[in-house]
Amino acid sequence: MNQTEILNSSDIETLKILAFFYFKVNLFDSCYRAVSVILKFDNKNVWAKGMLVRCCDRLMDYKHVIDHTEDMSFFNSNKSIQRSVLLLRARALLKLGREVESKQLIKFLTDSGRKAM
Repeated sequence: MNQTEILNSSDIETLKILAFFYFKVNLFDSCYRAVSVILKFDNKNVWAKGMLVRCCDRLMDYKHVIDHTEDMSFFNSNKSIQRSVLLLRARALLKLGREVESKQLIKFLTDSGRKAM
């Protein structure tokens, strides 16, 4: 990469704000593009990957929700995002007719939630 292809932390933060704005005003395609840029330069950004999953869900692109949540260990560093993404994965599984898998995931989430109390 040359110097013009590198984003600094301030640029990443600006893109996060822009992506969040797009999401809040229901411009999910634009949000998806913004977080994709963040992930291109910071492929370990848990917030951006979680937002990518949320965009796919809102765009009813359930196959991509499943694809983006295949490796749930990616989200281990942020339990709140991890739980939200797991719920979106369960919803996507249900929407794609994979009801048994969805129910197993919901059971896991409710059982783990009870243990945390």
